Amino acid sequence: MKLLSAFSFLAFTLAACSNPTANAQDAAPATDVAAPANQLVVAELFTSQGCSSCPPAEKFFSELAEQDNVMTIEWHVDYWDQLVHGGSRWKDPYSKKDFTDRQRSYNRSLRGQSGVYTPQAVVNGHFEGVGSRRGVVTDLIESAPAITVPVSIENNNVTVGASSKAADILFVRLLKEQATNVKGGENKGAKLSGRNIALDAKVIGKTGSGEVTVSLPALKDGETCAILVQPQKGDVGPVLGAAKCA
Repeated sequence: MKLLSAFSFLAFTLAACSNPTANAQDAAPATDVAAPANQLVVAELFTSQGCSSCPPAEKFFSELAEQDNVMTIEWHVDYWDQLVHGGSRWKDPYSKKDFTDRQRSYNRSLRGQSGVYTPQAVVNGHFEGVGSRRGVVTDLIESAPAITVPVSIENNNVTVGASSKAADILFVRLLKEQATNVKGGENKGAKLSGRNIALDAKVIGKTGSGEVTVSLPALKDGETCAILVQPQKGDVGPVLGAAKCA
C-alpha cells in the first residue's frame, strides 16, 4: 500500500516498502466472492501503473469482473505520473485528474481526510480498504449494503427508478481490457493488464420522485460502460443504484 497526501505526494519516497501483510495476502489463491443474492455490488479500484503495489490488486479485480453480481471499475489516478523511481518515471495512459478528484472526495466522506493511497478499493460507496488485500475486499463485498434504486438498460436507454434522495445518474465509459508494456517507474519492464478501466465519466441525468429514462451514450468497439446512481453534491455519496452495460 502506498500512501500519499495532497501536500506530500511530490516528496513521497519511492523506496518505501509495501505493507508486508498486504503482500502476503496478494499471493492468496483466487476464491469466489459471495455477494448478496441477486444484488449487484459495485467494487471500485483506485490504482496506477506507476505503483508497484497495484498489479496484484488489478489482477484480483480482473477476477472479480468475471462475477455476474460484481461490477468492477478501475480508476487510474494521476499523482504517480510525475514521480521518479530508479531514474525514470511512467505516465499512466489511463490516468486523469478527475479520477484522483473522485478518490479524494471518497476519502473525505469515508475517512474524513483527503489523503489518498493506492491501491484503494471502495465498495458500494460505503466502505474502503486496501485493494490488494483479497480477504478485506471479499469481506467488504459480502457485507455491502443493498443498493435500493432499480436501474435497467434496454434498447440504448437507461431507466432509473424513483429515489427518495436526489442523485446524479453517472455514465462511466470503460475499456473492457488492456495490456500495457511499462517502460519506466516502479513497474519498469512489466506488462500490466486490467479490465473495466475508466476512460471518462459524465452525468447524463438526475433522479426524480418517479421513474426517469435517459439515452445511453454511444460506445466504441472494445468499450463497455457502468451506470451509477450517486449523490454528488459536495463529496461523492454512497451508490444508490447501478447497472452493467452489455
